[in-house]
Amino acid sequence: MPLNYNSILLKLSNFGGIMRVYGLFGINEKAINDFIENHVKTFTIINALNLETVKNLKEGDLVFITSTLREDLRNGTEGVLGRVLNVKLSPQLINGFEEKEVIAGRVQFEMLGFAKCVNVETIHVEVAFRMY
Repeated sequence: MPLNYNSILLKLSNFGGIMRVYGLFGINEKAINDFIENHVKTFTIINALNLETVKNLKEGDLVFITSTLREDLRNGTEGVLGRVLNVKLSPQLINGFEEKEVIAGRVQFEMLGFAKCVNVETIHVEVAFRMY
């Protein structure tokens, strides 16, 4: 996986290892709560920064999902860890903007557990992870 602005480091507390995973930031809290409740959810992503991440995702990738903006990540920031089940990029019509059509990423995730930031670096974040 190429290292980019939305890559984060995931510290697996049960295994003591660190691995790189992608991050989606500023995700709607209601959408995250639906994901937690149902354990599988398809998110529609149109934010440019998150869309760059979606373009790199493939089935099986792990992603840290949080409502916190990337710029606001701090120690203790909580999120959810999901595994990519399906990724699709497609045009989507948006009302109220000059550009009526944008590219949207639709990503289906399976929930794996919860994660919390324990260390924020320049472009990386370490998070403690626990399976649900």
